[in-house]
Amino acid sequence: MIEIGKLKLDSDFNYRVIREEENDIDLYIDINYRCVDINIGKSDIFESRIQFPYVRSILLRINKESSLMTVHLMRDIDLFSAFANFEVNYLNSIFSIKNVQEKVIISKNK
Repeated sequence: MIEIGKLKLDSDFNYRVIREEENDIDLYIDINYRCVDINIGKSDIFESRIQFPYVRSILLRINKESSLMTVHLMRDIDLFSAFANFEVNYLNSIFSIKNVQEKVIISKNK
């Protein structure tokens, strides 16, 4: 587990910092074209998860002073190849990116 600002990240994958400024940092996580399941629990719209097939990498854009980050799902190695993004509030939780039988599970645990 690593801590960056207020983020606690638990991941099975290697990451690299591709941009860092005073309060912002971008982490690039190569997941090698795996399917990504985002466990969101029950909501007004979704029952349990959202799935994205064939994702090359995940980019986490983190503000070290906030508890919000933007997660970008990338189709290719190019930073402009994001096809989906969403914000996560990770306050008082652990953000998890795990490899489970060649599928990537993204979840937030308290």
